[in-house]
Amino acid sequence: MVAIIATLGLVLAQLITSTAFASAAAVPRPMVVPEAPLAAPVPVPAITARAVLAVDLVTGATLAAVNPDMPYPPASTTKMLTALIVRQHAALDEVITIEPGDLVDEVIYAHVGLRAGDRVAVRDLLAGLLVPSGGDAARALARVVGARLDPAATNPRAAFVAEMNRVARRLGMRSTHFVNPDGRDAPGQRSTARDLAILGAALLKDPFLADVVAQPVTTISVEGPNARDITLWSTNHLLGELGVHGIKTGTTAEDGENLVAVAWRGDHQVITVTLGSAEGERFNDVRALFDALGTHFRWVRLGRDGDHPDLEDRLAADGFRLMTNRTLLLTAAQADRLRYDLRLAPVSSSSPWAIQGEVVFYVGATEVLRLPVYRSGREAGDPSQP
Repeated sequence: MVAIIATLGLVLAQLITSTAFASAAAVPRPMVVPEAPLAAPVPVPAITARAVLAVDLVTGATLAAVNPDMPYPPASTTKMLTALIVRQHAALDEVITIEPGDLVDEVIYAHVGLRAGDRVAVRDLLAGLLVPSGGDAARALARVVGARLDPAATNPRAAFVAEMNRVARRLGMRSTHFVNPDGRDAPGQRSTARDLAILGAALLKDPFLADVVAQPVTTISVEGPNARDITLWSTNHLLGELGVHGIKTGTTAEDGENLVAVAWRGDHQVITVTLGSAEGERFNDVRALFDALGTHFRWVRLGRDGDHPDLEDRLAADGFRLMTNRTLLLTAAQADRLRYDLRLAPVSSSSPWAIQGEVVFYVGATEVLRLPVYRSGREAGDPSQP
């Protein structure tokens, strides 16, 4: 059984210490739901993955954990770090000429279909690296960037791998060691679900890479003696399903299938790592994991255009409105106990930007969030409002 162990031990923001709402400077911030109600493990259906981790990237809450620190071959999830290092040391429009040593056995390894003499921009090689998981793109990028990292190196890819391990340590990947830039099985190459979640979160902070891993299909341009366009299809078949918008697959012949995935839940991103799934089962494993999370947790959007339209209708009827929103991570039981208290102050200003009150949200008797209430533009004579 996979056990979900949730905790909200990381603070979302400063706790509210004052009930004042007299000025814009006092705009309330989210409060944290106490962790105690979330502490009990929640069973979910069995899946084939040997290691599992799911984390809410906004709150830092661990939603699922099974063997999260078990060393495991990362396979092509390694390419996430390859991409990050390339982004630090190469311009997107830089053009790289493919050499024979960059090519891989296309019968054995995932590839872009590059040929010696091809001239390809870094941006397109990064797409080839992350979308179809091209080992040829990984080797070309590592060769060029490795030579830049250590111009005296006789083996520039080794210099690149040394940088991979330095960056992994800086990121906090404490149980990870890389031997090559493309993730092919090699003695000593290992990572963990926890470390790969850290790596995936780091990749998502790069807007270009975050966009690349969200593409189910893309086309790159190749210049040179065999100029052509190549259409690339993502190995991540969950893209567009369940809110999934990345990140990276990995497959090892002996140890099964890996997948680092990220999905929207309200305004939050949830990253999942599954390692060692049975052949053909990694996507079903992640589907089952998200189903379990959806059964036991709620990402509740509170505020403007939120999950309480009755509140907004009530405010609008009296000439008020909400202008901000927050998403709270709650258990299903907490969501059922969620309530709100509307507190309006005497009208002190006709400006649509003046705070006129607040909405206080509770789970049972525990206050979890405050949002400011404003005069509506129409009632305040705001010409920008219809």
